[in-house]
Amino acid sequence: MSKHFETLSKYYQKALAKSIEFNHACYYCGCEATDTDYCPPLSDCELVIELSETADFVAVSSCYECSALLKNERDLTLVSRVKKLKSKLAKKYAQAVRIFHVWEKDELSQMSPEFHTSIEAGIRLGKETQERLDFPNYALEISGSSVAPFESRTEFFVDGSCFDNFKSALAYCYSHHSVKKGAFYTLLVEECSGDFDKALSKYKHRYTKVKSTAKSSDVIKAFAKQHKQNSDFVIRASEQLSKRHPELDLEGVLAKLYDDYIAR
Repeated sequence: MSKHFETLSKYYQKALAKSIEFNHACYYCGCEATDTDYCPPLSDCELVIELSETADFVAVSSCYECSALLKNERDLTLVSRVKKLKSKLAKKYAQAVRIFHVWEKDELSQMSPEFHTSIEAGIRLGKETQERLDFPNYALEISGSSVAPFESRTEFFVDGSCFDNFKSALAYCYSHHSVKKGAFYTLLVEECSGDFDKALSKYKHRYTKVKSTAKSSDVIKAFAKQHKQNSDFVIRASEQLSKRHPELDLEGVLAKLYDDYIAR
């Protein structure tokens, strides 16, 4: 240990787990603690002091990976470091987490051995990562004073129902709504920031509209074939009639088209 490290480390208070249950657990993710994370980082310590910046100046137990992910991050408070760590962890293992939430083990039996092994490994890694992301930071004791754990989101709402974890809320959406797993998960995570009701609304608007359009196209083609009309003519005429008579549905529009232009 260098003298410079010894000098800087004196500015930090050692944060200990208040409960014996977490004595050897990483403060950020709950894995076995093998390292120490300094908040702010030791590399920024002198500058933070010089600039009189607000910082926690605490040292917490961490696993090797969390310590490495945060090593060069200039976050000065534990709250900001927790958020940064969760974000980096989620990004690093995004594909595995996706596999965990989209695939079920009972779906693997029909796959080739190679694909089965790959997906199964992804499910395991994704499950472990999700548990680390969900880990609630434990209460600390610093110089005899207690520091409560930060509040984390543990409830998810869908259709007015409350779920205590992300995966059970997702399973509800899969079983109670006609959504394709991959498309819905991508929409939920990338566009709706985990807001299930918003994602369901967007999904229905986006994909139901496409399905409806496809169905309309089939109906128009069948109508054109039945009455020996050019399908492009039927499409254009239907669009014009629909604008003039918004109260009519597609069947009504086609019926009017037949009466006004074809049956004459």
